Amino acid sequence: MSRALAIVLLWLCAGLAPAATFRVDDSASQVLDNDVQMRWDDAVPGRNARQTVSGALTVLVRLDLSPWQGRQGRVYMTLPASPSGPILAEWTTRGRLLPGALRAGERALVYAGPLPAGLLEDTVRLSLQADGQRLARAEQLHFSFEIDLDTP
Repeated sequence: MSRALAIVLLWLCAGLAPAATFRVDDSASQVLDNDVQMRWDDAVPGRNARQTVSGALTVLVRLDLSPWQGRQGRVYMTLPASPSGPILAEWTTRGRLLPGALRAGERALVYAGPLPAGLLEDTVRLSLQADGQRLARAEQLHFSFEIDLDTP
């Protein structure tokens, strides 16, 4: 293989490389109602009723994107798999972040585009739903954020 062909192949493969993924610092975020009260979705849970419980909370999300300012990227919210079974999180926002939904063990897009300097801030209203038969005790959910950077 000629050296010129090898360089062209390397250049072509570089364009196929996946975007780099990094964890986003969200330590400035604030949960407004830290103790979520989960309630049965059906008034009298029983054999033919839905066995799910739901709750809601509000979070002031503050994402420090300053390490990547001026670049293009996509920010995702993540939620690790839960030991008590499937959890569904749906949310609305005030507009800086995208509304959406995700299940425990997944990630969902919340922002795409040019990355601003400093903090990306929004108020997120989360609705949570879980299997009431498997949710036996209080459980902490560990939402986090990741960023995929587009190649320069």
